[in-house]
This record gives sequence, C-alpha cells and structure tokens, in this order.
Amino acid sequence: MALPPRPVERATRPGYRPLVVVAVAVCAGIVLDRYAPRPTIIWWSGALAAWFVWLAAWWARRDRAAGGAMLLCLVATGAAWHQVRWSVFHNNDLGAFAAESAQPVCVEAVALSGPRRLRAPPFDPLRPIARPDRSRMELQVTGVRDGATWIPAVGRTTLTVDGHVLGIQAGDRLQVFGHLAAPRPPLNPGEFDFAAHRRGDRQLCLLATDHPQCLTRVAEGSAWRASRLLDRVRQAGDAALWRDLSRAQSGLGLALLLGQREELDADTTRHFFQTGTVHLLSISGLHVGILAGALFFTLRLGLVKRTVAIVAVATIVTVYALVIDAEPPAVRATVLVWLVCLAMYRGRRASFFNLLAAAALVVVAMNPADLFRIGPQLSFLCMGTLVWIGPRVARRRPLDPLARLVAQTRPWPQRAIRSSGGWLWRSLAVSAAVWLVTLPLVLARFHIVAPAVLFLTPVLAVPVAVGMMTGFALIVFGWLIWPLSMVIGRMCDASLLFVTAAVSSADRWPGSHFWLPGPPWWWLAVFYGLLGLWVADARWRPPLRWCAAIVAAWTTVGFGAAGWTRSHQQHLECTVLAVGHGCSAVLELPDGRTLVYDAGQFGSPDAAARAISGCLWARGRRHVDAVVLSHADVDHFNALPELLNRFTVGAVYVSPVMFDAPSPATEALRQAILAAGVPLKEIWAGDRLRGGDCAIEVLHPPRRGTLGSDNSNSIVLSVEYEGRRLLLPGDLESPGLDELLAESPLHCDVLLAPHHGSARSDPPGFAAWSTPAWVIISGDRRSTRPEVASAYETRGATVLNTSRVGAVTAVVQRDRLQVTSWRAASASRDGWPATEVWAVPPQEEPAQP
Repeated sequence: MALPPRPVERATRPGYRPLVVVAVAVCAGIVLDRYAPRPTIIWWSGALAAWFVWLAAWWARRDRAAGGAMLLCLVATGAAWHQVRWSVFHNNDLGAFAAESAQPVCVEAVALSGPRRLRAPPFDPLRPIARPDRSRMELQVTGVRDGATWIPAVGRTTLTVDGHVLGIQAGDRLQVFGHLAAPRPPLNPGEFDFAAHRRGDRQLCLLATDHPQCLTRVAEGSAWRASRLLDRVRQAGDAALWRDLSRAQSGLGLALLLGQREELDADTTRHFFQTGTVHLLSISGLHVGILAGALFFTLRLGLVKRTVAIVAVATIVTVYALVIDAEPPAVRATVLVWLVCLAMYRGRRASFFNLLAAAALVVVAMNPADLFRIGPQLSFLCMGTLVWIGPRVARRRPLDPLARLVAQTRPWPQRAIRSSGGWLWRSLAVSAAVWLVTLPLVLARFHIVAPAVLFLTPVLAVPVAVGMMTGFALIVFGWLIWPLSMVIGRMCDASLLFVTAAVSSADRWPGSHFWLPGPPWWWLAVFYGLLGLWVADARWRPPLRWCAAIVAAWTTVGFGAAGWTRSHQQHLECTVLAVGHGCSAVLELPDGRTLVYDAGQFGSPDAAARAISGCLWARGRRHVDAVVLSHADVDHFNALPELLNRFTVGAVYVSPVMFDAPSPATEALRQAILAAGVPLKEIWAGDRLRGGDCAIEVLHPPRRGTLGSDNSNSIVLSVEYEGRRLLLPGDLESPGLDELLAESPLHCDVLLAPHHGSARSDPPGFAAWSTPAWVIISGDRRSTRPEVASAYETRGATVLNTSRVGAVTAVVQRDRLQVTSWRAASASRDGWPATEVWAVPPQEEPAQP
C-alpha cells in the first residue's frame, strides 16, 4: 500500500539545524549505555519499536509524536552501537588470555603499521634505571601458541620492543615471542584509566619484548596493501623532514606535520603543554584547515578550474587524514572539508553547526568511545566556539559615507597599522573565547591554567602557518629539485625555530601557568549543558549581567565545594598510593592540613609525580603543608622536584643524615628544594610535628644517626588520633630496626610495611612489636613474599599490596577505623581477592602484647 503524499516543507529559519538534534540524540544513547549498560538485543529492540511508532505517527500526521519517537530510536541506536563496540568481543580474542601479571607468550600477527621509534629519555639522576630507545607498532593477532599447538586468535594489540625494529612494514606477517599483559586499570584516585582507553580502541591486551630478535617476519605483506602504501608515504615524509630540517627542529616538524610526537624531547613537550599550545603537536582542524586552504589557493592561481580544485582538495585532505592514522580531530576536520567542498560545488551556503554535527556522527560511528576522550571533546568544543564567536567578532559596524571617505584618504602606513590592530584585537578576542570555554574541561583533565596561550595564539599564527605550508611543500616537492628543497627547508626550519623559542620563552614568564584542582564531573555537565542551551536558542539567553552572575555563582559552587569539605573534615585520612616499587602516603589531618610522607618510585619520577598529584587534586588540594622524606633512597623522593612545580609546599623534613653521603640524585633534590624556596628542616627521634588534635611523633632515627645504610636511618612516624595509631617506618632495617625494636612495644592499627615488605625488615619481630591490624605493602607485584605475609597474618593482621588492590585509604573517625582499597572489584583477574572496605569499632581493637 502506498503511503499518502505529504507536502514538502523547507525550513527557512537560519537556526534550523536538524543534524545537531540527531547528533545529540545519538550521543545521549552512547552516554546512557556507558553508565547504564543493557544487552545489545534490548537496545536494538527498543530502536526497532521506536521506529515503528515513528512510522505510525508519521502516517497519522502527528508530527510531534513522530519526532519524539525518532529521537528515541536514535538514542537506542547510539546505545546499541556503543554496546557492540564496548562490550562485545570474540571468544578467542587475545585479551581473554591476558592477566594483569605479564605472562610469556608466542603469537602470530599481521603488522597494521610500521614500527615507530620512541626516543629514550635523557639522563636524569632521579631516574635510577635508564630506559633505552624503544619501538612501537600495532598488530592484528591471528594465532597464539599453546605448547606445540597453534590456537586461532583475534584482536588488536600494541607491541613495544626495547631497541630498534628494522625491516618491518605494514602487512607483514610476524611471529612474536614476548610478554602478554592486560592494560593496567587505575590504581590511585585521579589517575587516568589506561585500560578503558585501550578498551575503547578494542584492545584488551598489550605485548612487550626485550629484544628486536624476539620479532620474526614470517611472510612479507602485499606491496599493494592500502596500509602498506600509506606507511610508505609516511616514511617518505619522515625521511624528507629529517633530511632537510635541522636535527633540533625535525622532531617538532614530525609532530606538527605528521602527528608523530615520539621524536620530541620531554622538555619541549613540557613547554608546549604548560603554555597551552600542546594542541599544535596533535593533528587537528588547524592543520587540516591550513592544508586545505593552501591547496585551494595554490590550485586557483590560474592552474585548474574551480571544480577540479575542489575535488583535488577533498581527495588530498582525505589521503592526509589516512596517513596520520585518522585521529578523531583529523576525521572531524576532514569531514568538514568534504562537506564544505560539496556545498561549494553545489553553490549552497553551508550551516556550520550542521556540518559539525555531521562530523560528530562520523566520529562516533567510527568509534563511539571517542565521545569520552578529551581530544575529540576539546576539538569539537573549540570548533563550535569558533563557528559561533567568529562571525560575531568579525562583524563590523557599517561606516557612514563621510567616515568611509576619511578612512580612504589616510596614508597607507596608517591604514596598515589600523588594519593590523583590528586583526590583532579580533584574534585576541577569539583566542580568549576559546580559552574560556575550554578552560573548565582542561582544568578537570589536566589541572592546568595557561594564560600564556592568549598571547601566543596571535604571535604564533603566521609562523605556524608558514612552517606547515613550507613543510608540506618540502614533503611533496622537495625530492624533485634539490635547490628548491634546500630553500624550502630553511624557511620551514626558521619558522619552527621561532615557534620553539617563543613557546619556551613564554613558559618561563611569571604567571604563564598555574596548577589547580579541577571541577567535578557534575559541575562540567551542568556548565556545558547550560552553555549549549544558551547557544542553541536566543530565548534561553538572559541579560548579560545575569549570565555573568550565573557563571560566577556556579564557579564558586564548583571550586568552593572542595574547600568546604576540607574545612569541615573531622577525621584523619591516610592514603598509601600505588606507585610500584616506591612509597608515598598522603595524610589529610583533621584540621585541614596535608602531609606527604615520601614521594617516589623506582622508575620514572614523572609517573610518581602524576600519581601523587592526581590524588591531591582529587582531594581538592593545591597546598601541601609538609613533606617528610624518610631517607636518601631515590625511590622515596624522586617525584618531589616535580611536585614542587605543581604545589606550594610549607616545608620539607629530612633526617639529620639525609645529605651526609651526597649523590647526583640527592644533590638534584637539594637544588630543587632550594630553587622552590621551600624551607628544608631536620627532624629526629622525640620531635613532634604540628597536627592539631592529631599527634605526629618521630620515633627514629636519633639525632646522631645510626651506623649502617641510609635504610637504617629512615624516619619512622607515629600518627595517632582518637586512640588509633598509624605507623610509617620507611625502609627501616637493621641496625636501626634493632634500636627501634629495643624500645617498649607499640601497638598500631595500620602499618606501612618496612622496606616494601622485604624479609630484611624482620617481619616476625616487627609484627610482634607493633601487632598491627592491617599491613600495607607499597611495592610491585614481586614485593609480596609468602613468608612476609604469613608473619603478619599470624599476628592477626590483614596484608594488602597496593600493586594488587590499588591505593589503600585508612580513615580514623571518632567511632571507628575504616580501611578502603581503591580497586573495589569482586575479584582481580589473576585470582587475588579484591579488597573493598573493612571497619572495626573501637571495642574490637586487638589486645596489647
């Protein structure tokens, strides 16, 4: 039966943006499934039912009902697609064989990309183990070996190899001997969830090998494979930039033009990050827009017809997006270029919000998990702000004929200066608008405010554009004529040198950046929801003064909540962080003060600083009243220099023998403390630290120190509140341990196991002396020895390892002691029981020995 004819209605309102409504509905479904997941069949059934309701309402000419049904259909479709991509995996996915503990494995796989070199970090006395150059590549798994039998397997994974991998290209079939592990979930408050990020890319496991010889090419891939051809184009561009740019600027050129940030040194990356210009190092709409604009302008210089130029721009931009791995911001920009080119070809005026919504639909169709990632969020937020604010800033008031005549009779230098001033003002206005709109999201994710970007944006606009255009010309035409490549290379190198110098200089300006806690997720949801309504319809826009008052009030709510919580805190809270083989404990005292006991790990100081900073920011802290460093082992203090850059610190306390045996690491520590202007004080047995109602006493070492290693001189802190005691002994071992155990027994409720749970810390003797109810081992998975755990468990203690249960928090209140682990799961993947909450009222306190 034929459907009844319906009149065709064309919307003439300028605010008519149907694709925006569609994109919002689909994204709402994705969010719904992430936080309230349901089986795929339920979502698809709901979508089908809503579609039939829409059809019936459309037949009955009930437009409002039809619109509501279609929105529900889109919501259910978005939820179903997210469920398929996020939760549905093949039974023989390689991730099913992976546990959190790395296990030896042999797999066969197809290389999806050629290897990329990861530059080794420069020498750092605070990094005890140097890291070599590494290589990284993406693999599509085809099989895994079980003894002598090959089992079919599927799934994608990332392979990391210590050393340089040569001779491998996309499409090659490989055999890999390495270690298989599941991505690590977050172990600390405020920590980034790498496991969820990998899962969003449908990767449930990671591969690592110690030597390039563990990687064997079984068969060479087809020379006409698309990924192989794109890999060759990428390698050719890489070689051209290394050949024609100076070594100092080659890394920046690779990041700016090809999105390869692996060759940038850590200092340069830090300068870009701290000045808010790190977006230049990630391929985004800026890069694609410059390429598209330069191409169209060049092709229209009388070379080809307009139609040919439009097709060429769309094609070349698409190839470029594929070469740089089709990252979401690049996909968004590429879709916009395609739609703008289509509108130009058909001679129609494009609605940029509709185009942006279409790009969003393409991005979430490729990977719905991108909706929750900071890169795509910032990309669409920046573009939406530019689309809305740009025309309003560029709009000029019409001049009356007399004023126009006066302007035309001015000397050309004066006209040029006035025109440049107008362009500068408009650039600053647009830059400020984008910065203000994205600031809450940046602050929530990165905890940094970078006012320097407001001034750097107009300053770097021309050098970045020149550097990119000459860089593209170098890649495309540099191999044709050698003198031409030399000239273009010099121009590109000079532009990149200016960018690097300007960014590094701005990073050293006072007030160029600040580190702050970010707003909570509910604050962001309300803020951007209201902002979206304000932009969508003028009827939702109150007077400007009311808007300013609402923003000020909501900002006060977001940033005042944490301060109010701290001021009303009436308990002691101690969080032992999971930093691998290292130690750090954050104590939040009842009077609102914060004390950090140790700050380091046996590895990257930046990784330890991120873990500690994330915990402090998650608690709303931006000031640390005191840092106590137990002793001179680098895994107990190497994160402090970076923490001094991010937080204000009241004082640093060390033992009297901390710097008696100088080393490059302790000297770097001392210089960082002096440069930050933080008082450096010594404490010893008998001293007490101010803690309000909380008694903090130093039990060890004596003022003269103890003969033996620095471990034996570890500062031992006793923290007591409401009749409960926490004991923090650092890496205490003999002979200092013997001196402490010779004192009267001291019961504690929570004990940080000495020396990461080492057998050299006399666990039976220490357990008998302190009789702890809970023992926390701060170490890696190798730190739990059965005999050590048994020694404490024999005395009735519960032993927790931070590498397995994550950060452990002990909260002492007036009526009870509560111990909570960060990982609240039913069971860990390798069989260890998960730990969530234990609480013991005062009357159940273990008896004194």
